[in-house]
Amino acid sequence: MLDSRDDDGLSNPDSKAGRLQRECLKLLREHDANGDIPTNGRFLFYELEQRGVVPKKYIGLVRTPLQDVSQATMRLRELGLVPWHWVQDETRTLNEWRYAKTVLQYLLDTIPMARIDLWQGKEPPLIICESRATMGVLADHAYQYLVPITATNGQCGGFIVTDIVPQLMGKRKVLYIGDYELRGPADQIEANTRRYIEKHTGRIFGDDEWVKVALTEEQVRDNPRLAALAITKLDKRYKPPKPYEAIECEALGQGVLVQIIRDTLDAMLPQPLDGVLERERRQRRAATAALQRLMRGRR
Repeated sequence: MLDSRDDDGLSNPDSKAGRLQRECLKLLREHDANGDIPTNGRFLFYELEQRGVVPKKYIGLVRTPLQDVSQATMRLRELGLVPWHWVQDETRTLNEWRYAKTVLQYLLDTIPMARIDLWQGKEPPLIICESRATMGVLADHAYQYLVPITATNGQCGGFIVTDIVPQLMGKRKVLYIGDYELRGPADQIEANTRRYIEKHTGRIFGDDEWVKVALTEEQVRDNPRLAALAITKLDKRYKPPKPYEAIECEALGQGVLVQIIRDTLDAMLPQPLDGVLERERRQRRAATAALQRLMRGRR
């Protein structure tokens, strides 16, 4: 809900920019209430498009509705109406290094981050996303389940061989997340990724070892809303470019996608997540107390 204080600094409510800023603010607060923070511009755009707030594209304009959503959310953060971290940018990273006054203090500071095995010695599955935007909203959930996650960001070769292949040299399964397309390059993106992995691992993945979690034909068929969101893209690998229809994974909605992943991982876990997390908390408390006693004894 919005109140009169939210109008401070926003554009005129009767203007295009002002209306979009207020709709973005309302949507971001819904995400926060539903536990779907952080999010990113692509998921916000699709939800706003489905609500009729923004069009799929502007006719005759180079500028896109996604750019307007990005500008609106930036304004909200600049005004302090939403925290900066609510909207992520997966295209940029910052490396920071931990340190402490002593090694013992470093260990003490590390205990809150200590995790214990959820998978009873087995390798957890690897989540492979086509887009960095999808990976961004799933990263925190992947961490909770101690599942590695990556994004190919389209077709690639070197990254697959140097970073993904070493993760799949054993019996680890793949959960794949990508767009649903009709005769478009997404099928080739997934096929290219799988081909590189199978070639360089020497594995042939069976149906239960390589699972496309989203966006699947069944999900599209069972959801008329998704079918209505098909867009026309150009496959620029051909000259002239060939048009094809696509439904992007972000159209599924962040909350729905997160729930699909959590349900899939819950079904795969050999033990209930909540029980392991409680055992983890008890062990952290015990380790903290033991280390604090050691530090007091050295003074």
